[in-house]
Amino acid sequence: MDKDAPILNALVVEIGRMIAGDRKVAAQPWDKYALVAWYGEGISTLNGFRYVGEEPGQPATPAAPELEDRIDALRAATRVEGRDAWRACVVRLDKATGKASVVFAYEDPDQWRVTPQTVAEVARRARP
Repeated sequence: MDKDAPILNALVVEIGRMIAGDRKVAAQPWDKYALVAWYGEGISTLNGFRYVGEEPGQPATPAAPELEDRIDALRAATRVEGRDAWRACVVRLDKATGKASVVFAYEDPDQWRVTPQTVAEVARRARP
């Protein structure tokens, strides 16, 4: 077993709880949720999407500033020596099962960059 697995699992659980308990996220109904973290040159962004049934994802980015710190901690904890850190990750939550999953993008992180032109496509691909 990977010695870092308990730390990583705890971070993912903490991030999931922070998202689910966030006032902006909790203000609207959702069955599934995706948080996209993207890192560029000197900039990072968080964009959240809520999903109800089969409806398209709707923007619902958490307000908690400490969430960025936890995502940064996850990035640091998953760093592999001799390799660049991931530049994007997608945290997916399923309210019915209480499960969280995370996908890290080392290659082609810009596929997860949210802009006014890409928001609908990123929301579609991020869907749990």
